[in-house]
Amino acid sequence: MPASLEKQHLVLFFYVVTIAALALSPFLLSVGMISLAVLSLIRFRVSRREFRVAIDREAIRRMLRVWQYPPFVAITLFFFLVLLSFWQTEDYSYWLARLRIKVPFLALPLVFLGHPRLEERQWLGLLYFLLVLMFVTAIGVAINYGIHYEEIQLMLKQGQPMPTPRNHIRYSLLLALGVVSGGYLYSRRYFLRFARERYFILGATLFLFLFIHLLSVRSGILALYAALFLLLARHILVSRRYALGLAMLAALAAMPAAAYLLVPSFRAKVDYMRWGLIKYQEGEGADYSDTGRLVSMKVGWELARQHPVFGVGAGNLNQEVKGVFEQSYPQLPEPLVPHNQFLFVLAGTGAMGLLLFLFALFHPLFYRRNYRHPFLLGFYGIVLAAFMIEHFIENSTGVGFFAFFLLLFLNVGREATERPFFCSSKKSLR
Repeated sequence: MPASLEKQHLVLFFYVVTIAALALSPFLLSVGMISLAVLSLIRFRVSRREFRVAIDREAIRRMLRVWQYPPFVAITLFFFLVLLSFWQTEDYSYWLARLRIKVPFLALPLVFLGHPRLEERQWLGLLYFLLVLMFVTAIGVAINYGIHYEEIQLMLKQGQPMPTPRNHIRYSLLLALGVVSGGYLYSRRYFLRFARERYFILGATLFLFLFIHLLSVRSGILALYAALFLLLARHILVSRRYALGLAMLAALAAMPAAAYLLVPSFRAKVDYMRWGLIKYQEGEGADYSDTGRLVSMKVGWELARQHPVFGVGAGNLNQEVKGVFEQSYPQLPEPLVPHNQFLFVLAGTGAMGLLLFLFALFHPLFYRRNYRHPFLLGFYGIVLAAFMIEHFIENSTGVGFFAFFLLLFLNVGREATERPFFCSSKKSLR
């Protein structure tokens, strides 16, 4: 317990709360975000002898100088992309709903600038908390699966997900990030108090890697393999050990086949997906979730082709999609907006909007060659995979996942002016 309580202590506490909330509680996520926003504006010191609270003028000055932090500015463009499409809007209720969901992209970069810069060890401690959280919850999910094996196996064969905390897709992506975080912590030789914790970090990471196959959520599995592929490619290029690297890539490619043979839940999910695709090709897949997803992407592409420059308007996308479904796919029970983030943006805001979106997405990665940092590269692998099969940042949890972990990383190297933040030392971080 610190002798005095200062701003940094509470900021770290609510970072932990937010990470836990992303996995467990929408209400807690709101509490964490609001608390972090309030903390960005004040400074204080509380001890046995004093109690001081004041406006943090230095933090506010940093917020007003946001242009000096280009990656933070780039993130705000996700909000302005929707805002600037107001001139096309006919369905203002849907447009306002899109805008409300994107508000964190405007607010959180300013909020993080109002916080003290994270030390690297503090950031690694937050990744450690994520790893432990996912490890503990995964054990709970696995135990529940074992207890209710027959019921859950039947659910999987019917295309339903295994019960998880909150949304199974978001949970699986957090699992993938937990694997990336654990691997990075182990490579950095990090431990909190005792050197033997590194064995726990390695064991928990391997457990989450195996467990994500048991969970059998395709989004999380695809995201994990995309991240590992990028990290292995990076390792091959940096180490120049091409034979070993190619052998590792081959082993990685063989893992899904092994999981299909050895993991009943994974096999059930793959069989259901294959059957759904067969029915879709035969024109009989109305009752299968994959049919709706595939048609939604087809509809998104059709709308993008009809409105190539500015799209149909971010606020009009829902009603335009409904119109196409009613006309061309009346047999499907529910019209779906494109289940692909890039198609979602292209159909809604056209090629001009997609260019702005791609700049906002990739600028933090390429700024000062941040792509050389293994954690950020793995994180982007997860995000890009999610973007390919989901409209990932069109809900509050997806926005929170993407914006929070990206800004958390950027806040570590916020004041760096001469070189990017990435770790080259092999020393243990104690």
